[in-house]
Amino acid sequence: MGTAQRKMVPREHGAYAELLFPIVCVVLGGAPTSSTWLLAIAAIGAFLSNEPLLVLFGQRGTRMQRDESDRAKRVLLIFSIVALGAGIAGLSLASTQVKYATLVPLLLGVTLMMLAVQGLERSMFGEGLAAVTLSSIAIPLGLSAGLGRTVTVAVALLWLTTSLLGTAAVRLTVARTKARSQEELGRVAFKRAALVLVSSVTILLGVVGLSGSRGGLSILAAAIPVALVVLGVAALRPTARRLRLMGWSLVAANLCSLIAVVTTLKIIQDFSAVEPALPFPMF
Repeated sequence: MGTAQRKMVPREHGAYAELLFPIVCVVLGGAPTSSTWLLAIAAIGAFLSNEPLLVLFGQRGTRMQRDESDRAKRVLLIFSIVALGAGIAGLSLASTQVKYATLVPLLLGVTLMMLAVQGLERSMFGEGLAAVTLSSIAIPLGLSAGLGRTVTVAVALLWLTTSLLGTAAVRLTVARTKARSQEELGRVAFKRAALVLVSSVTILLGVVGLSGSRGGLSILAAAIPVALVVLGVAALRPTARRLRLMGWSLVAANLCSLIAVVTTLKIIQDFSAVEPALPFPMF
């Protein structure tokens, strides 16, 4: 029974990080309201409903679809009620701006579920769309937590960047392990070069952001730890046997990014609170 229970939640461990880091970032870095908490619960409920939905559509195998369909329906109903209930309650307390912003992750989520039920969630496009969808949750949450539009978009872009870099590093490692022909090895080499370039540009932009900007780039600078890990992966060329170690390294790097961005958000809020009372601009 315990094993069956575990199977009724999403199996993609990286997706949990992609979901939770933006939520925790907004909660710790902003001033969460009742609407923020409710919308966050709705997002988690919608995320958890993905697995029973895949079971019902046969994407976890025909045997599990046959044996576990009744339980999948019950679990899907529970998670759907949580998502809908919390979502409706959160939107009823939210501003008009937040209500419109919620359409972004909502529409992306529907598109992602359509891909998932067709078995395409692990394709390059599917994993990219998952990163965009889960990072976009920061937009309505950030606005409801009073972060402001520019800062909120920067936070969403930060977690999108870290998610895409991590996904690319994992896919590159798997592709390198599977490569046999010279043509396949050539494609892997090209992807590695592209990943090194993107990681280097991310680090460069982060260093520029650390030079004194209060928003935007200063928030994106928090992507540096993840970019450094990905750069190391591209340089060291580990095999798929090291995927677990790579995953934990990315989690540790994301934790460093979380600490950095939350600290930055608190500094931005402190400056915003103090600056209007000064007879001169601070910057």
